[in-house]
Amino acid sequence: MANIFTCAAIMVCLASVVQAQSQPLEKDPSVKAAKSNFVFDNAVRKTRDLPTASLQATRRKMISGAEMSPRELQALADAGDGLAAFRFGKILEERGDPDPTGIAAHYFAIAAYTGRAFAVPPLARLLRSDGAMYGKSRLRNGLNAMTVQALSGNAVAATLLGQMYADGAPFGYDLAKAETFLGMTTGGGSPKAILHLGLALMSDPSDASTGHTGARSALILAAAGDDLAVRVTAENLLRLIDEMPKPQPEVTE
Repeated sequence: MANIFTCAAIMVCLASVVQAQSQPLEKDPSVKAAKSNFVFDNAVRKTRDLPTASLQATRRKMISGAEMSPRELQALADAGDGLAAFRFGKILEERGDPDPTGIAAHYFAIAAYTGRAFAVPPLARLLRSDGAMYGKSRLRNGLNAMTVQALSGNAVAATLLGQMYADGAPFGYDLAKAETFLGMTTGGGSPKAILHLGLALMSDPSDASTGHTGARSALILAAAGDDLAVRVTAENLLRLIDEMPKPQPEVTE
């Protein structure tokens, strides 16, 4: 299957594919920032990167598969070890305690910063469920960690970021960024993500003013995918758009 996300980015941004008078949303140039803007300087790549013999011994213990205490994992995580940060984040998350300050998300972000792609789903889950309660610094760190992963080619991170921007939570509503991140994904993409974008565009006033051409473009692509549930939903939404009142041209004197 063709790269559906690349096609979506082109079709949604170039709405003239569907309707000649439509105006594409501009890509947000800030998304193309160099990775150097999102560097985690304390990353531990090898045991010798740790500053003390005690921490190095603790990391060797972890790598050997020995049982680790939460305190040991936290010490390694605070020193920049991504694997320890992920494991400690899981411990915090599994406790089920209220976490309005986002401590678990903080450790998942360290893991994501240091190349642990498997930290992205739990980080995104916490950002979406609790991110509105986080302080600006914590939220920015979570966004930067997700962005690092997206810019590094992690299609899951790019898709989740695109969906967050389409939803407006927790980083704010920004369809240009939603399209840009969804357009980064590779390997065939996800029809569900395109459907998600189409739904977001349906409620966007600027897209509505052109007759929902952006939403229509995304939904046409979603309806062409292999996922039956997505296809049926997209087809129903396309019919709904067809039944909506058409925007009236402005009358000039």
